[in-house]
Amino acid sequence: MEKLVTLTVKHRREIIQKLTPRQVEALSEFTRFTILSKFHTRHYLKNTDWQFIGMMIDPYYHQAHSHHGENLYCDCGRRLKNQFILRSRSSGRQLRLGITHFQQHASIPEKVAKEIQAGVNEIHLYMDSILQRYAAGHSFPHAAFDYAVKHGGFINRESTILYQRCQLFANVNLPLYQTDELALRQLVRELKSGTRPRLTKKQILQLKETIATDWRQLEQQLTLIQFQLSEAGVTGQDLHRIKSNGINYALQRRKSRFLVHQWKEITDLTLNKARAQLVIKLRELAFYALILGDEEKFSLQQAQICQSLAAHHISVKGSRSFGVREAQKIIEELSDVS
Repeated sequence: MEKLVTLTVKHRREIIQKLTPRQVEALSEFTRFTILSKFHTRHYLKNTDWQFIGMMIDPYYHQAHSHHGENLYCDCGRRLKNQFILRSRSSGRQLRLGITHFQQHASIPEKVAKEIQAGVNEIHLYMDSILQRYAAGHSFPHAAFDYAVKHGGFINRESTILYQRCQLFANVNLPLYQTDELALRQLVRELKSGTRPRLTKKQILQLKETIATDWRQLEQQLTLIQFQLSEAGVTGQDLHRIKSNGINYALQRRKSRFLVHQWKEITDLTLNKARAQLVIKLRELAFYALILGDEEKFSLQQAQICQSLAAHHISVKGSRSFGVREAQKIIEELSDVS
């Protein structure tokens, strides 16, 4: 195993500057997805007044104020790379914070704040490992991944972290974290030797739990987008129309209009039905990619949507449906006013 070494700020910046914009955005999505997973599995804020709404990442933070698009800020005015959005359970108050200000601005206990900071530091260490592998000349193991996909290695496993990271990094030719690459090569060995076992009941349950977590993170991403639309000036009535149109778009050409409304419901479904619910949620996210378009004020949101869809191997195709056109008009009118 490669030893994990933290890069200096200077060395990290030097490597990042050699990446393409798409590689930078993919690496940011890897960071965002992994941080969200930690928040969901470790329940950092469970015993506090605060609810985690979502997070935004500025992929071009290293370019300071010279990059295109919007910068992210803490409520105290400090420019941020990672912006965490919290909401008070009791008052509904919203906070936008950097990782070091949880205790200062939200009165979150020091122990909890340190746990969150440690979790984020761990993820940054993984990211540094990927950057170091890239600098050393490593690239994405396309042959291994293509073999695994071609021979059904990821059938029913599309929601696993390994598959999503592979999709994300394959598109931009970034090397995998070493543990992920070892897992991928082990999968290929099993497929070649015919020892890939059938799914057990326990494994099926684990896969449904993975799908539920995936669905939950997509739902949270949608909630954050809708919140940001509201903040940008979309009225309550128009926001309701956008939400309804998004759901209708997601359900187009489906035989059933069955929808789950809570992530916990997914584990009670069959594996195929659980996967179907995830596809619906991904189509709903694709709807927002269509309506936000090239609006500069939503550039970060659009980049994160595209990366989330890429991680699931979902492409966005143009649509002239009434719901899409109506929502696009609402967004365009918003831009005209501003």
